[in-house]
Amino acid sequence: MTVARWIQRRPLIAYFALAFVISWGGIFVVLTAAAFDLSPMQPLEASIILLAMLLGPFVSGLFCTAMVGGRQGLSRLGAHLTQWRVGAHWYAVALLTVPVILLTILGVLSATVDPAFEPRFFWPLFAVGLLAGAFEEIGWTGFATPRLLACKGLAVAGALLGVIWAFWHLLVDFRYNIDAMGAAWVLEFAIVYLATLTPYRMLMTWVYGRTRSLLLSVAMHASFTGWLLVLFPATSLSQSLLWQAVVAATLWGAVAVVLRSPEGRTVRPYRRGWP
Repeated sequence: MTVARWIQRRPLIAYFALAFVISWGGIFVVLTAAAFDLSPMQPLEASIILLAMLLGPFVSGLFCTAMVGGRQGLSRLGAHLTQWRVGAHWYAVALLTVPVILLTILGVLSATVDPAFEPRFFWPLFAVGLLAGAFEEIGWTGFATPRLLACKGLAVAGALLGVIWAFWHLLVDFRYNIDAMGAAWVLEFAIVYLATLTPYRMLMTWVYGRTRSLLLSVAMHASFTGWLLVLFPATSLSQSLLWQAVVAATLWGAVAVVLRSPEGRTVRPYRRGWP
């Protein structure tokens, strides 16, 4: 069996495996070059790791799309990426969900618990969110989401992709935080990634399932990462875990509301393969 044939028969496995190999492989190269020194990273090391994380889902998404759908598949991917004609309420969901949640939670905590919770508004970091959304969603939403929705319900497809998305961040989060956090890193990963990214990906899956707009998914991802970095307050580790746990709980609440609504229980019909 040829590689192309194997990918066509197991497209999701091929995509996830390649995304992890590229991203984690790049991180392991950096770790090896640094003799597995886990002290705070230098700018060059951080830049290479960021590049590896961006290229993993991006390259995997394009490659697997070409292997499975050929030029027609790539053309459809481009069509979904330029699908901007959706209702204004979908733009509101994609762009405003995260800043509204973050500003509300941090505002309440800074007023009632500790001024350290006050958002910092460090605007240059929003560029990282734009990069993450533009590169990652070519794979996560452009390739994986429609194929999951073709065989799974909305909740299962979103939750499954959310868990995989969270664990894809595991190695980079370990590298960034293990030196400073020690054993507390496990709790940090559980809250910041598993408990938070899973419901947010479920919301992203719902939005894409209703709109078929990859452009909106890029914007929704950029909003999440960008606003999180821009507003991140100068809190202690325990305070940081507190407000991020509240964010995670709020997102799960939003998922519960969506799944109980008529629009949340269905998506536009999919067939197996490309929609």
